[in-house]
Amino acid sequence: MNKILAEIVGYLNGLLAFGLIAGGCIWGFQMRDMTYDDSYIIYGIVAGVVAAIGICGILAIFISIRDELKVIRTSLQNLQD
Repeated sequence: MNKILAEIVGYLNGLLAFGLIAGGCIWGFQMRDMTYDDSYIIYGIVAGVVAAIGICGILAIFISIRDELKVIRTSLQNLQD
């Protein structure tokens, strides 16, 4: 079950990043329409990118750590045999 969940998280990580950036863009466009200030589009994009880097970067690190632990476990099993 953990293996399947880890693989699903790996695939959905990119989709989550896209969703966060798109959400930031949508927020920027909505704020622009409410305030008539085009700078909110840039703020929305930056906020989406920062959120994507933070959240998806942490998930990517966890996925990488899991993969490295699998390699270490395989190497230790080979040394014991």
